[in-house]
Amino acid sequence: MNRFCVIANTDKKNAYRTAMAISDYLKKKGCFCTVIENILKKKDINTTYTDSKNISEDTECVIVLGGDGTMIQAASDIAVKDIPIFGINLGGVGFLTESDPENMWEDICSLINGHYRVEKRMMLSGNIMAGEKGYSCIALNDFVVSKRDVGKLIGFDLYVNDVFLDSFFADGIIISTPTGSTGYNLSAGGPILSPQIESICVTPICPHSLNDRSFVISGEDKVLIRLTEGKNSAVDNAIIISDGRNVKDIVSGDSVKVQKSEYYTKIILKENTNFYHRMRTKLN
Repeated sequence: MNRFCVIANTDKKNAYRTAMAISDYLKKKGCFCTVIENILKKKDINTTYTDSKNISEDTECVIVLGGDGTMIQAASDIAVKDIPIFGINLGGVGFLTESDPENMWEDICSLINGHYRVEKRMMLSGNIMAGEKGYSCIALNDFVVSKRDVGKLIGFDLYVNDVFLDSFFADGIIISTPTGSTGYNLSAGGPILSPQIESICVTPICPHSLNDRSFVISGEDKVLIRLTEGKNSAVDNAIIISDGRNVKDIVSGDSVKVQKSEYYTKIILKENTNFYHRMRTKLN
């Protein structure tokens, strides 16, 4: 590959300087490269960090400078472009990123010479019904329905493929992809899923019950969550979060339907990368 775009999270120290150094290096290697800054923009419910219109249609690889959060932001913003992304970790754990400043020049050479593999990761689509209005967005990691008030549980009705499954009270609920299973889902006690499978994990957050636990369903299933009334028929309120972005406030009676998206994220990996080795080294 020889046509690149670099996305730099300028909240990270030296990210923009590193982006320009990568751009200069690629151009010296005879490659084409543009640099885009990771900048927060919000319009209605849509929060973006990367304007996909600034990425050329013939771009073969997007190099993301940041941490896991920057990778997830970029994945959602450029999903419609169907361009593989390669992460260089300038953040913390870096579970999704494939390289770091110490090894990035060798790894970029591997990209140019075709020594890599591409892994497709399923994404989720969320359709929110708030009153009479509908909203939609996509996520690589997860959708979360979370309480707004500290110290107060909220109630949910949960359906799978329009079949009623359960009602429960909790701090919230997480619907995650296999990629997102190592994030908030893991912290909430949910299982880790291999990224190669297409499935959806549903995990209640601190449920007030001994029986409500995580469960895994097919990637073809559809999950509907409806916020119920609070105690004494009071109106409860919650917030829907997509990949860490606050999307929409909802109240009792509102709902969100989550299912597999038509879009995928393509993540570039080194030829010898192993998910289970990474899980052992990063999460320990």
